[in-house]
Amino acid sequence: MECKMGFVAASLVFVLVSMVVIGCSDADQQKNSSFISIYDSYKKICHKIGWEPKCGKQPIKSAYCRPGKVIAFQAFLTKRLHNVAKNTIIKFERVLVNDGNGYNSTNGKFTAPVDGTYSFSWTYCTNKGSNTYLGGYVDGVLTAHISNYGQSSAWQNTSGHLLVKLKKGNKFWIQSFAYTAQLINEDYTFLSGYKMSGC
Repeated sequence: MECKMGFVAASLVFVLVSMVVIGCSDADQQKNSSFISIYDSYKKICHKIGWEPKCGKQPIKSAYCRPGKVIAFQAFLTKRLHNVAKNTIIKFERVLVNDGNGYNSTNGKFTAPVDGTYSFSWTYCTNKGSNTYLGGYVDGVLTAHISNYGQSSAWQNTSGHLLVKLKKGNKFWIQSFAYTAQLINEDYTFLSGYKMSGC
């Protein structure tokens, strides 16, 4: 009986090795463009099922780097703002999405839950004659300058964007600078941000 089991095991090993050898020789014969096409297909499938590659050969330590874990938020103003003094943090209090719980609507600040590259976008709506400067701040440093000065149209949207590397615990927020902002319309003013994929 033991002899028979050994023969079956040896046969299975032979079949597996043969399949690998045949598969490798087939791969060698494929053209580069075909290989790239197949590779791209596999990448798309992995992306659709939420799989993210490990960073280098280091084990993934953070839950936010595992498949299906997202860090993203979007928040809006809840009321119209009048005569916003310079150096005022804008608090977007109506939170639509806050995956990862990085955004705090009470103080208007996003705190990075993990190290990574983050993307932030903000849009604000002002009226005729406005001088409104709303910058993106990282840990108190004005990092992205966005403004409109002497606005001539009745209503206008102005947008800002920042792509920045943050360490866990770094903070990002929107703050007025340079001038008092006469009016910021709540209906068309928002802030959003997310961590880029990868670890």
